[in-house]
Amino acid sequence: MNWEPGKRYRITYSSESGETSERTIDVLGTSRAYGDRFYIRAFCNLRGEERTFRADRIISSEPAAGLPRAYPASAPVTARLVTNYASEPASKLFSKPASQAAAYAEFCPTTVRTSPAPRAHRGGGAAVLVLVLGAGAGLFAYFQESTGYTRVPSGTAFTSTPPAAVQPAPKPSPPPKPALEEVTFGGYLLRTVRSGGKERFEVPELGIVTGNKAEAVSAIRLPRFVKAMGFFDPDLAGRYLDADLNGSGRLSFDELKVFQERTYRNFRYEANEPALRPDEFMTAGGGDCEDFALYTAGLLRYWGWEPYIGLLAGSEYEIGHVVCLSYEEGSFPDGFTYFDIKAWTTEDGSPLRPGTYVPIDYSHVGSLSNAVKKGWKLRSIYTPEKAWGLDM
Repeated sequence: MNWEPGKRYRITYSSESGETSERTIDVLGTSRAYGDRFYIRAFCNLRGEERTFRADRIISSEPAAGLPRAYPASAPVTARLVTNYASEPASKLFSKPASQAAAYAEFCPTTVRTSPAPRAHRGGGAAVLVLVLGAGAGLFAYFQESTGYTRVPSGTAFTSTPPAAVQPAPKPSPPPKPALEEVTFGGYLLRTVRSGGKERFEVPELGIVTGNKAEAVSAIRLPRFVKAMGFFDPDLAGRYLDADLNGSGRLSFDELKVFQERTYRNFRYEANEPALRPDEFMTAGGGDCEDFALYTAGLLRYWGWEPYIGLLAGSEYEIGHVVCLSYEEGSFPDGFTYFDIKAWTTEDGSPLRPGTYVPIDYSHVGSLSNAVKKGWKLRSIYTPEKAWGLDM
């Protein structure tokens, strides 16, 4: 998506906590941060204020109809009509500071908007007065309502004042976080110390002290991941780290599902031989079923899960379909498909632990895609790192 400032888009967005929401946003600008992460600054019509969105958390997007807003609907504005606009500085069209008017003009130099404004004469819906400065076309006023736009003849005077905005009931304040928290994951203690409105994260066994939780989590997760994989790719490790949407230091099934949906959307299916390592899959921009499965297995390995690669087919010698399998000792969501394995040896001769193995198949978490045909069975299981380079 080419995020054009001054345009409106409809998006499906996954928040840091993994919650998915539908939003209409008016783009104000874009930026790129460390690690080539892309950000979109926009007015969010769902929240009624400006927000910054991470592009990699946008699940889907499309251009949306309608004119974008310049400022939140709750902003106090005195709406007035200007006929001799050629001599009017942009700042006089706003009750906002001149610097904010100029900032908007950067994105849409021929359009000035004030919001809110008096209600439109045909009633219903919150109104927004839009002042359009068209070269040689005169000045027009439009009211934006829930049912569309009404054109008001040039020269019409507006003397009414906007009604008081109805404010939603305030949400109860969350309980204060404790001054000291300690959790153990990946075999290490992570200590969070809060004081004076700031947080400090410590991993005593590794001598880590930082103000960035992601750095502390990475210090725990990364060494074992690199040892298991036998190589280090910072971009790959960064993508796996970013899958922890709520910053808990652990990967949940909901976060895994979001990661899989993005993977399925952002990487293409392409038949190839042999099986690709996760970094090779990422560089190639896609691959076939075993490459998708190995990329997912790498994510699970990063977060301390126990992944495998499973081959399903109609018969032992038939070409089938490859999925990622996750060994699960604890509970998992109701409705998940799983394989109950009693005794099995991987293709490299390693014995599998008896128990429950949950499939991850493209964007399907806890179920199988339609690439698995009726009557197919689990035929072979591989250790992921020993499946790289195999013809599968």
